[in-house]
Amino acid sequence: MTTQEMFDDILAIRWPRPHFPEGDPTPQAVRSDAVDHAFRSRSAFLQQWADAASDRGPDHDALLAALEDLVAIKNAADEQIRMLLAYGRVYVTPRPHTLETLGEAAGLTPSGVSRAFGAKEVLAVGELTGRRPAAVEISDHDADLFPGDASRQRCTWGGSKKNPCTDDPKYAVTDKSGTRWACCDGHLPGYLRSRPRA
Repeated sequence: MTTQEMFDDILAIRWPRPHFPEGDPTPQAVRSDAVDHAFRSRSAFLQQWADAASDRGPDHDALLAALEDLVAIKNAADEQIRMLLAYGRVYVTPRPHTLETLGEAAGLTPSGVSRAFGAKEVLAVGELTGRRPAAVEISDHDADLFPGDASRQRCTWGGSKKNPCTDDPKYAVTDKSGTRWACCDGHLPGYLRSRPRA
């Protein structure tokens, strides 16, 4: 059973009440916004917990719920970090960010950056942005080359998540990260334009 004391402690740890010492020059509007943000965050958590408790029963633990909430936030942030690293290394042209600069920003070693993302993240960035990285190689399409269903069945080099290309794939395009994309006849010119110039 979660007690009011436990709720108060969890909220104090997760969303501390803003404290402004005497003489702090922070404008009143900024102080009010900080207090309102903490209040809204606390209220949202309490509502989520209440909804979950009605489904799971009175033994639903607020501490475990708070930990699950933070883990979900952390996992989402980690996924976005991996996609931003993929974007910086594979999509930024003509000079991608170096492993060193990305590692410094992300708190990783250069080798950690290179291991942090793979084809999954490169493809996800392409789906979300509609962009395609520079391509370096083309071959005939073979479904066995692709681990995911999308590139086995349709062109993934063209289109985006909101407006995917549904044409049959004819080619396998490999970008500079080694990630393979399926390509149709209609999007072949886009592949040719994206190839690095010698």
